[in-house]
Amino acid sequence: MAEDAQHLLQRSLLGEAVDNAQGTAVFVWNDERHYVAVNEHACSLVGLPREELIGLPVGSLSPDEAAGDIERTGRAQILRGSSSFTRRDGTEVPIEWVTMRTRVAGLAYRVSLVWPII
Repeated sequence: MAEDAQHLLQRSLLGEAVDNAQGTAVFVWNDERHYVAVNEHACSLVGLPREELIGLPVGSLSPDEAAGDIERTGRAQILRGSSSFTRRDGTEVPIEWVTMRTRVAGLAYRVSLVWPII
């Protein structure tokens, strides 16, 4: 029983730590390439509210919809790269990112940590 409580505590702490990662946008996305969860910094970076960002196709604001990067993430457990996207206001944002496979509630997802290149 104590082990279950410790496991739950660790998951909560990890979730909050990632959600509040300073300077890092966090995107969780599914095999259909749609965002299912994002942190506040992701919303700020992209310039969209969470309600609009959730469900948006991964790479939809990037040149060629990030097709090459998406293909490479499909083959790798963890992948790092750099690219850019264009906000709806026309601002181009260069970024670096790392994407890895993960599981949530037993289902396969990917999580991307993204930060602007300064």
